[in-house]
Amino acid sequence: MDVPIDSCPQSFGQIQKVIFQRMFSAAGVKNTIAAGSGIAGIEVLASWTPLLAAADGTKVVQSPYLTAPTSEPGAPRTYGGGNETLGGIEIIIGREPTTFTANILRQHQKTIKALKDYQCEEIGVYLVDEYGRIGGDSDDATTPTTFYPIPVSALFIGDKAFGGIESPDMNGIQWSFLPNWSDNFNIATPSDFNALTALVTP
Repeated sequence: MDVPIDSCPQSFGQIQKVIFQRMFSAAGVKNTIAAGSGIAGIEVLASWTPLLAAADGTKVVQSPYLTAPTSEPGAPRTYGGGNETLGGIEIIIGREPTTFTANILRQHQKTIKALKDYQCEEIGVYLVDEYGRIGGDSDDATTPTTFYPIPVSALFIGDKAFGGIESPDMNGIQWSFLPNWSDNFNIATPSDFNALTALVTP
């Protein structure tokens, strides 16, 4: 099996916002958006406008700005070692989820309360970096034709933490990406909008 090596490296910038969307618009119907800058493509604002205004399962909602974003990739899950396995070498049987954490600074708690409603949803996220690029799951790691929200589990929005005289008030946010979540991760560069500032609910 060949291992493709791309001469152009891929690196996503600082995650500054996320776009929440339910994984399914209806039972068995997965939310998707076409790749590219064509009609209904992820790279054009006209594709996002109806999703922002939607009142059904296709609706998208953008988070406030996130600070101190960190992601901790899942470590291997192992079995054995010592006398349990040959040569005392552990057997890798899987991988742990990736944990993402960030802070939301100085936000009105009506916003935080609304975000907490998503904790009970089967939810996914698109990531938005400091350049306004959008990262998401896709149907193919090399030449995607379709993007999907990245599924997340254990979404948690924390209560207000008072900052006192030296720090701002903040709320924590965290979730877990499932193992192998990034296998088909792809980045879309919007052609006619900045995803940090333009995705406002009408």
